[in-house]
Amino acid sequence: MNHLEFGASGEEMAASYLERMGWRILGRNIRVGRGELDIIAADGGELVIVEVRTRRIGAISPSETTVGPKKIKSLLKTARRYVDSIAYNGNWRIDIAAVTVTSRGEWCVEIFSDVTQGMEGGYMR
Repeated sequence: MNHLEFGASGEEMAASYLERMGWRILGRNIRVGRGELDIIAADGGELVIVEVRTRRIGAISPSETTVGPKKIKSLLKTARRYVDSIAYNGNWRIDIAAVTVTSRGEWCVEIFSDVTQGMEGGYMR
């Protein structure tokens, strides 16, 4: 499996996990301008933009640590454009879905919620 297929499998695992948690998947791989949003979901009445990161155990960094300040800034910009494009007026947030594949081939998903909280322009509306 090449890295693109591996990433797509991680996104599929993350979407399935979110659905099992009761979230509704509204869209996947949504292009907005030059950016892309991996998963758009509804968690109750809140819109959630989910950035999916997939790694194997033994990788240099855990999945969740690969989203640095530059990526967060890019996600915020793309998410704002998306929210504006659909004229959404409710609360929304950005989460990270860290997907890790163990040495036994098991897929594990962990959600890091509201990764922009406390940042200027973070948690919206």
